Amino acid sequence: MTNVKVIFFGQLRTFTGTRERTISLEDSADLSHLISRLNEEYDNFEAQINSIKGLRILVNGREYELTGGLNTPLYEGDTVVFLPPVFGG
Repeated sequence: MTNVKVIFFGQLRTFTGTRERTISLEDSADLSHLISRLNEEYDNFEAQINSIKGLRILVNGREYELTGGLNTPLYEGDTVVFLPPVFGG
């Protein structure tokens, strides 16, 4: 099993009821597997993230689009951050 730390910010922290948690995945898991798992644990998680315009997903501090998109492999100790845009003034 691969343990991945997941951090939620903004409305996703409210939606999940937590800031941070560790998820255990199969050893060959990728980002799409993590999202599917989160969707099982948090009803409509995938719809929630798809509805957030400008959502950034970081894998070890790098944009997931730059690391293989949803096929980005996840390894023991990786950190995935779901970061909605921040507005303010």
